[in-house]
Amino acid sequence: MLPDPTILVKNLNTQHGGCSIHYRDIGGELRREEKLEKLKEAVSISGFNDWQPVKPNKHHEWIEQRSEVFQQFYPIGTKEAKLGKADDAIFGLYSLGLATGRDPYIYNFSRDACIENARLMTQDYLAALSEHKANPKLTIDEVASRHTSNIKWNRELKNNLKRKKKPNFTEDYARIAAYRPFIAINCYADYTFSQMKYQVDRIFPDASSENRVICIPNRGARVPFSVLMTDTMLDLNFFDSGSQYFPLYQYSEPSDTSNATGTFDGIDDPPDRIDNISDTALRAFHEHYQDDTITKDMIFDYIYGILHAPSYRKEFANDLSKMLPHIPYAPDFHALARAGTALADLHLNYETCEQYPLELVFAHDGEPQPHHFQLGTRAMRFADDEKTTLIVNEHIRLIRLTGIPDAAHHYLVDGRTPLGWFINRYKIKQDEYSGIVNDPNGWFADPRDLVTAIERIVYVSVESAQIIERLPSEVTP
Repeated sequence: MLPDPTILVKNLNTQHGGCSIHYRDIGGELRREEKLEKLKEAVSISGFNDWQPVKPNKHHEWIEQRSEVFQQFYPIGTKEAKLGKADDAIFGLYSLGLATGRDPYIYNFSRDACIENARLMTQDYLAALSEHKANPKLTIDEVASRHTSNIKWNRELKNNLKRKKKPNFTEDYARIAAYRPFIAINCYADYTFSQMKYQVDRIFPDASSENRVICIPNRGARVPFSVLMTDTMLDLNFFDSGSQYFPLYQYSEPSDTSNATGTFDGIDDPPDRIDNISDTALRAFHEHYQDDTITKDMIFDYIYGILHAPSYRKEFANDLSKMLPHIPYAPDFHALARAGTALADLHLNYETCEQYPLELVFAHDGEPQPHHFQLGTRAMRFADDEKTTLIVNEHIRLIRLTGIPDAAHHYLVDGRTPLGWFINRYKIKQDEYSGIVNDPNGWFADPRDLVTAIERIVYVSVESAQIIERLPSEVTP
């Protein structure tokens, strides 16, 4: 029989000081059955001989305690700096990603489908708005319930209806967004239909806004710390636990921050763009390294390099799971900056980079036709445990030609390899509520481009793993 669980309650009135608490990590990576088997083998607490005494730190953490050293590093962001009340962080502005509350209506691999879904959604909303104006005795809920064919109502959208917000449908609102790691998609970015836009309009005011952002997961992620750079607007759930992103630039605040994405429509001059890395941070890097050639762009890439460093992630894993990153002054700034630049180039250009050579094998004879490259409702899958053969559909198998290094399967972003994200998202999916179909075949101008995309994503995995492997092992002073 397994021992009963024990609950310890602190007695604030106790007079003795002889109590001590010991802890043993049974293995967080183990499956439930494996943990139970270990408990069964031990029979009782005496069956383990490696108990460790634990004491809470000032943050009231008993186990997985954060490091005091980590907190001495330069914070990547603080609430005070974000509000303009302090200059104590590297970045001034940072934000969560776009929260739509109705992803199937907003996102689609097909630009035409994205625009048509948005047109129908806007049409339903305007019809509800017209009816509410014509018959104000109807409640918002009553009006909304009459117009549900092409729209999903939630509290925020009903509030917009109550405020009589009137969206203007235009194809110009359709832009490319980063939906998940290495998954770009069309997005109809009219903020009337978004639950929360946070600071998105100050980072990517419109589809032509140039910027780069370093994206990290929110606290409490179920997988080890990850980081990824993009140059497009991000979805809130870009990472599974939610996403915070830190831009290289910020744009001047719109005059009406509650309006749609057309905030700057009708303005001849584009909004002002300013550096988001503070002058104070730049001076701090100059002084520490005694190097005035360091630029803010170099600091941005240096941070990207540091956040990929295995030694940094391992030593400060507990801190990274509980708070925003703090950045040390590594002994070799330029090596990490160069690595960050190389990784950024790969990750920003994963759709246009070099291709890893893969052998294309068909399940039938004859010249392949465009429809043979079409994805279906069934996800792509590996045919072997070594993950060397990918079954794309009933027509195609991709087999390694020169050998994919095992490290390519070890480069993970939010718990998956780039190819894993590709496999997870590139399949035809129909939303149960709306009936809207999201067909990734619509992303490719030529169906054969699917294979090219896979070869490129494999190349990104291989090259990223090699760059990370060569990163300096010493990243703290």
